[in-house]
Amino acid sequence: MLGAALIEAWDLHTAIHVNRGFPWKKRGRLKLAPYLTAAAIRLLVSAALTGVYAASGQLAGVLSAVTVGVAAPKILQSIARRSLGRPAGEIPAQASPPGEGTAASSGGPVPSYLPADSSQPATTSEGPQVDAR
Repeated sequence: MLGAALIEAWDLHTAIHVNRGFPWKKRGRLKLAPYLTAAAIRLLVSAALTGVYAASGQLAGVLSAVTVGVAAPKILQSIARRSLGRPAGEIPAQASPPGEGTAASSGGPVPSYLPADSSQPATTSEGPQVDAR
């Protein structure tokens, strides 16, 4: 919840700066109630998503919990876009069919620094990587 509260505070700071005062006090702008409602919804959604990540063992500590709280709206947008963007049961184009590109088909675990296509050299932003086996 701290992550969402930090984002709400930053958004309020930005709105006050842009409007040179509280936006809800400006003529033609929304009143205070819609701002408070939106902030409360964001806090609840962020707390719920952080709770789900924590319950599933995905959070390593406090910093990761704050990060999920900050990123909750974008995480949910991404999930919604991916789940609503294609019919149910459709496999994404980048997904490999079962058994291809997995440890089972390659004879063992594939290190994360190796590309999915073993005919291409592995690279990172720091240049080519050499397998030191």
